[in-house]
Amino acid sequence: MIVFQILLFSFFFYPPLEIRAAAPGLAKFIKNGYNRKGMYLHRAQQPEIQHRSNALFSYITSFIQNPREMLIFLLLSMPGRIMALSAHEFAHAWVANRCGDPTARMLGRLTLNPAKHLDPIGTIMMMLMGFGWAKPVPVNPRNYRNYRRDDLKVSIAGVTMNLCLFIVSFLVMCGILGATIHSLPHFDSITAGTGDLFVSNYMGQRVLVSGGDYYGIYRIKELFTLAPYVMDLLITPTFGRLAGYAYEMLSYFVLVNIALAIFNLLPVPPLDGYHVLNDLVIKKSLFASPNVTRIAYGALLVLVFFTPVVSNIIGFVEDALMNGLGGAMYALLGAVGIL
Repeated sequence: MIVFQILLFSFFFYPPLEIRAAAPGLAKFIKNGYNRKGMYLHRAQQPEIQHRSNALFSYITSFIQNPREMLIFLLLSMPGRIMALSAHEFAHAWVANRCGDPTARMLGRLTLNPAKHLDPIGTIMMMLMGFGWAKPVPVNPRNYRNYRRDDLKVSIAGVTMNLCLFIVSFLVMCGILGATIHSLPHFDSITAGTGDLFVSNYMGQRVLVSGGDYYGIYRIKELFTLAPYVMDLLITPTFGRLAGYAYEMLSYFVLVNIALAIFNLLPVPPLDGYHVLNDLVIKKSLFASPNVTRIAYGALLVLVFFTPVVSNIIGFVEDALMNGLGGAMYALLGAVGIL
């Protein structure tokens, strides 16, 4: 089974340099907060929801305008991308081997070693152009014990792996966020608070009060639902720049895993979602014809680069998952007395 991993999600979740410069680490969090000048931003005003047709141009020009910031961005984001891709491909190989097909194992793909999964050209493209791909995991469906059922298992394995990694890493991030908030000064009222960062009560809710670059009042519950975006608001001012970089690296890992999972579930050949749809509903040949694959792939590129359709789908699912998990962690940490 050919599993083509094009990293178009780089454009969905890794903002161009000008966005990072305007609000580093908070490209999306700003939707419910304040910018550096304290002006409230409505969602329609956010730069990160600009039309994606200029994303490739922005990515390239960012290297020219500020290579230092782009180098930092790559150093922080590439490990998460590589780990997510390697885990995705390993899951395909592992499940295929369990289903009776040793092809991937015999070719050395039953490993988490990124060197076995990354395509050299795809990796270079990922760094220089913002998108890329990994080597497809080779399988032979004739070796499956149950032709269609095992194809479904192998197809969904990579997505399941990325979803699990997203959940675990997001919960870890929420734990770090909870511990950070717990360490801050707490005051009964905002007027009694001192310092640039403290926790208080406002209109019956627990809030974070910031007097720094992102000065304003932030509902703590919403911070948990937007945990990957609070690095510059909370982590760096509390623990320093190195801790902020570590948190940002974790945030990239969180976002790349959920993006990879959602993107691959799109029911378009040759993505995993097509195999899931085919095995459960269509029930035709396991692989689409080359002509159909080329047409579908071309249509997918159009949707990605010239319409907001794919970006909106990924954003909608990501928001739903982070709202649910973040809200649950907020309630749990509150129940045990950390918040």
